[in-house]
Amino acid sequence: MRRKRVRGKAAKGQFSIIAALLISVVLVTAVMVTYSNIRNNPLGEPPQVLAAIEEVNFGVQQILGFSVGYYGSILQVTGNTTYAQEKTDSYLQSGLLYISDTHPDWNPSFELSQSEFGINWFNTTSYSYGKLAVTYNLTGLGISGMRHNVTSILKVSVLESSDPSQAKIRVVTEGDEPLLTLEEENFRFYYYDYSTSTWKLATSDSSPVVLSNGTYILSFPPEINSTTAYSVQVSDHRGIIVTASSFTHYTYEFSWNQTLYQGLTYDTVTVEVIQNGTMRWLGRSLEFTTDTYPIPPIPVKAFRVSANADPSNISDLKAKQIPFQIEDWASNYQLPLGLASNASVFGGRNMIVFLVNHNVHNVTLWWNGSDKATQTPYAFRCIYFNGDNPGSHTLTNGILTLSFSGDFTITSTVGSSSCQAKFMQINNEWSIYGSSEAYWIHHGVVRDIVQQEAEWSGGATNCPNLYAYIVITLPANATYYTYFLRFMFLNSIQDRDLSDLRGVRVRTSVSKNKWTSSWSKIYTENGTQAGMPQISQEEGLFYNFSGLFPSGWAHHWAEMVENDHGFGIMFRTADNYHLYLFDQMAGDKTGGLRISDSRNGGTQNVEINLKLVDRVPANDFQSALDTFWSGAIVTFDGLDPIYTDMGGTSGLWVMAEHPPVVSLTVSR
Repeated sequence: MRRKRVRGKAAKGQFSIIAALLISVVLVTAVMVTYSNIRNNPLGEPPQVLAAIEEVNFGVQQILGFSVGYYGSILQVTGNTTYAQEKTDSYLQSGLLYISDTHPDWNPSFELSQSEFGINWFNTTSYSYGKLAVTYNLTGLGISGMRHNVTSILKVSVLESSDPSQAKIRVVTEGDEPLLTLEEENFRFYYYDYSTSTWKLATSDSSPVVLSNGTYILSFPPEINSTTAYSVQVSDHRGIIVTASSFTHYTYEFSWNQTLYQGLTYDTVTVEVIQNGTMRWLGRSLEFTTDTYPIPPIPVKAFRVSANADPSNISDLKAKQIPFQIEDWASNYQLPLGLASNASVFGGRNMIVFLVNHNVHNVTLWWNGSDKATQTPYAFRCIYFNGDNPGSHTLTNGILTLSFSGDFTITSTVGSSSCQAKFMQINNEWSIYGSSEAYWIHHGVVRDIVQQEAEWSGGATNCPNLYAYIVITLPANATYYTYFLRFMFLNSIQDRDLSDLRGVRVRTSVSKNKWTSSWSKIYTENGTQAGMPQISQEEGLFYNFSGLFPSGWAHHWAEMVENDHGFGIMFRTADNYHLYLFDQMAGDKTGGLRISDSRNGGTQNVEINLKLVDRVPANDFQSALDTFWSGAIVTFDGLDPIYTDMGGTSGLWVMAEHPPVVSLTVSR
């Protein structure tokens, strides 16, 4: 059977809590209209017993269908199954009460023996259903003990289409009965609006072609960028909704420079996947060789992550799951808020975080679309951070220990190596802190997160209208922790005179004979050649000397090292660019890495400074500027320095200079 109907383009929608409440109002109205029509239908004779039973049974069936739709509308907004069940049960009871109020002369009463609702969405075959078993009495008609069992279901299957411009979707109801009465407005395709970082819905420009087995052939709306990976929400006349997808998982392939990574032990890369499909490492995007795809609005509890598994084999995916955590962030993923609730839907403030190294070739992100699914232990079980003790201002992943002092100096220790980091100095004035650091995540799954707000006594000297904070993360299986430094300069009537702006100072003091009888060496990357670092052992400021960065004076890292012991700092290319942010404002080269190495008797004092303003001041600065710097501070003892001083080129520097390249496959 074919049906053709020409309509204007349907409106597009975006879900919100308000939308869910509006759906509730529509459903309640539908119930009232249904029973008003039944009640006002004129009968020549008083209602007969069979007609009354038929009317009640029909009413219960209608209420169940509306309740299934109500249940789904709540879940697509909140992801909270308990809340959805409670609200739907209340809605169901109100519907039965309405039946009673419609025919008070029948003196009806109802008793529920079963009330079950469920969904399984974002699969190639998805469904919503409800089951109801009710016993009722119509005492006014002499009827008692009537039992009625009823089921409502809507099942949607996304079929493979030979035409890439068309979607092929089969829709059936109870008993696998084809549903043939849907129009284009019943099919709403998800698309991701990158300008607002939200999922929205769009309908096709033309009516569908309908086949007798319930298969609909629809042209894609113009907003759909990929016809190989799409999700569609289907609704029927009862208000039941189902979201089905043409895919069930994403597989990310990681390509490593195995020659450079070979032999490394602690090359742990902390991968952050945000909603728009971007993958980040050290605060910057990883390179993709394929298109990326945004993460669907799936309940947080549904996600699973597996490594080095066959994505087509569900048993292999289950067997090779790896730890991960889903986090809440604000301010465009710059302000941490903690772990995401498992009773929420993944959105524009969430990121999925997992760990990879050069032994991981692929990672598959997949999900269990059932509302009955429980969150996997891999998403909440603490394995690595059992030694955390925020009360004593200490975090540890079992390899690296961080101790926080009152002035937010962080002492990091691995074995016999340690260093101290201090943050945010403006015009030779270090920041102060009015309260203790905030432990947003401790005893984490794959990392801990700490935040601190920087302040300056009476305001930073000659630098008014400034807000700044620091975010620290400690990953598992790593000898580094990361820093995120955000400076928010507001518009200022008064000129700012920046003669000194230091993001972080990392230093240590060691005795000459701590590890060997010689002094420790200071290595700083001073440009690259064919992707390999050019090394300098000089002191002083390593700035953008030639102005040819990135082809010339790249400075991605610096370290103190002796016999594979020591510490260092490293950051990626985008932050290397950012190191010179104030050069143009200063009218000369001013930002860089400042290295100092002093000897006092048998003690060596080494400092590595991230200096954003150093050589010349950046004066008369009044405008607003919201900017940040990211990087990692490494402490090592016997394994994986940033750059080895033992005659090779291997080291953790490759993580900053040559991170993995990613490709994505989207599969059914």
